Amino acid sequence: MSFADVMVQRFFDQLVGVNPQKKRLGYQIRAGQMDTQRTLLAVEAQAQQLREAGEQAKAQFTEFAQVHLHDEVADELLRKLHNIEQVMASLFDPGEAFFPVLDLLSDKVVTVNKLDPLVSKVPWLKEELLRLVNQPQYRNRTASGAMIKDIKTALRFLGVESLQLIIPVYAMRRMIPHSTDPFTPLKSRLWEYTLAVAIAARALAENSAEHPYNAFCAGLFHTTGHAVVIRNYLRTYLQVRQQQLLHARENRDTQLTNTLDQLEADASFLCESLAEFAAVLSADIASRWQLSTLPLCQTLDQLAEGAGFAGCSPLARLVLQAQTYVQWQTLRKSQQISEQETSNWFAAVQLSSDSQDILARTNLKRLGIEL
Repeated sequence: MSFADVMVQRFFDQLVGVNPQKKRLGYQIRAGQMDTQRTLLAVEAQAQQLREAGEQAKAQFTEFAQVHLHDEVADELLRKLHNIEQVMASLFDPGEAFFPVLDLLSDKVVTVNKLDPLVSKVPWLKEELLRLVNQPQYRNRTASGAMIKDIKTALRFLGVESLQLIIPVYAMRRMIPHSTDPFTPLKSRLWEYTLAVAIAARALAENSAEHPYNAFCAGLFHTTGHAVVIRNYLRTYLQVRQQQLLHARENRDTQLTNTLDQLEADASFLCESLAEFAAVLSADIASRWQLSTLPLCQTLDQLAEGAGFAGCSPLARLVLQAQTYVQWQTLRKSQQISEQETSNWFAAVQLSSDSQDILARTNLKRLGIEL
């Protein structure tokens, strides 16, 4: 694992909420080889001698049960995430008519007249934009103060530059999992991280030859794979645990039933799964969108390949720099990174002092749109 990988893992450990004092689950997900020989009976046999013992033995039994449970979870999760149809089904589908809108916004010349017929074909987006322009704080901007019902008028009101931020954000926001329990803060943390990387990438692009909109979208949609992994892991965990609970109840195994009933999803397992699958899934998902102008798939593909900063295109480099800065900022706030580590990390992605100054002056929490 490279130095940068260590830093990224440290960031995601904090994002998800890994307890550093707790032993990380040891499982074979990286090799893709699950131990199918292990059965619930085998776990019970291992722990049989501990059943009548004290608290330490109970803790060991709980660990046995959690490890076995995650063997099955890893197997099922691997099956789900290797099925692109199932992956796509677990993510909000903005509809085929949405992607031409996303693509058009990447054109050098974008007009409301070009956008209007495309946006009109995306009901959920049309509804979101009309709801936005009809918010009370904007109503007095129109001559009559009446509600805007025509999408073309709404698009004119918002303007192309604002739409280049609003439209991708509305889509990605719907892709974030609705619930991340038992990791309750993860939903909002993932969204804040996603938006911050997008804003940072755009800010860097404005001072380069890259299209700021392209950088914004690459930064924004790079966590689609994370959303898929989180949702599928949490669902799979609950499904497998329920199956094992039913089995334990059928066998009238009170101790195992009680243990399984108290178990919760494991943060370290989720972080390992994110590291293994998320970046590749983000690229695979973008490839399904069949964008012709916005170079999203190519950019996410380079980030997933792990070619390193030197092997990336200028656009992918901007996104890497944005990721690094946002992750560093989070670790710095929690005092989990040293000055030397900061220096090494920034050097690895050639984040100059000028770029650092640009990002330090940029509000990474808000889009900064004035309507």
